[in-house]
Amino acid sequence: GYDRKARLLNVLYILISHPHGIRACELASRCGVHVRTTYRDLDALQEHMDVKLWQDRAAGLWGIVEGTYLPPVAFSRPEAMAIFLAARLLLAQHRVYNPHIATTFRKLSAVVDAPLRDEVRKTLDWMEKRKTNPRLVDTLNTLTECWLQRRQARIRYWTLGRAAPIERVIEPYFIHPSVLSNATYIIAYCHLRQHILVFRLDRVEDVTCLEERYEVPDDFDANVYLSPYFDITATGEPQVVKLRFNEQVARIARETAWHDSQITEPQTDGSAIVTMNVAITTDLVSFVLGWSDMVEVLRPASLRRRVARAARRIAALYGKAPEIGSATSSPAGVKSSVPPAGALHANRTAGRQLELFGADPRARI
Repeated sequence: GYDRKARLLNVLYILISHPHGIRACELASRCGVHVRTTYRDLDALQEHMDVKLWQDRAAGLWGIVEGTYLPPVAFSRPEAMAIFLAARLLLAQHRVYNPHIATTFRKLSAVVDAPLRDEVRKTLDWMEKRKTNPRLVDTLNTLTECWLQRRQARIRYWTLGRAAPIERVIEPYFIHPSVLSNATYIIAYCHLRQHILVFRLDRVEDVTCLEERYEVPDDFDANVYLSPYFDITATGEPQVVKLRFNEQVARIARETAWHDSQITEPQTDGSAIVTMNVAITTDLVSFVLGWSDMVEVLRPASLRRRVARAARRIAALYGKAPEIGSATSSPAGVKSSVPPAGALHANRTAGRQLELFGADPRARI
């Protein structure tokens, strides 16, 4: 029946993901069946699906003979739903059209059932209406090649707050999309700073793949590296953070997990206290400020001070009338081709913006 076919495909994919072999008892555990059932499944793969298997009796390992089988692509309904949700997340995360993402999901949509297939295609059609940025796509492609081939990359990177890009040689360890900041980031070892840093993709002005090779350290795991941080800003040591969500938004706190370490405790007054073990970063300060007066920092005191300092500066900013330069104003309905004066100096004043959130502008990469 369907369950056995699904289990056989699962066994097949597990074998493919273990080129050095896997024990039958572990296969059985992963599939949730008795080991005798797994042996029957292994026989069925060879007899009915023409999958060539090897067996190391001494080690008790089973595996697929390398290069003899190209697995079919098939999805259950829950897996198909995962594809749909992934497409929607990419639509939200990528404000620039990436044709490679579109073609990937268009191929995947061809092997899922309707109506999900139609919904995936509608999402992709909408994605294709996004603005294009060939340079950004090419930069991602080049850095991807460097990462997968373990080749160093020479980049010109425009750090936030710097007057001009700086040339660096990096060794990409990981490429990570951030939904919160709607951007893609490269975690890499930087030869200039001799440290692992995080680079925002759209700040890479130019990239060249070099011939020099490198190895990602065996003990590096991007998931572990990012786990102490609220989003992508990877600075500081993790500490216990407690936030009180008032009764208006307590339900949201109970329903939402913003971090793996999060513990949410409902209070008798209708509020909720969220506890996380994260570093104090601009991402976290921005998150707290986004809730206005509905979220209060209980600890640590350093985060409370940073949020209070930012709030005072915001209050001062909005306590006066906005300054609108007459030189850059345009008649209603007419777009000016001259950028606002502030835009010409935006990068120079980025350090001031970082200070607003309590960050040290000297700590930029």
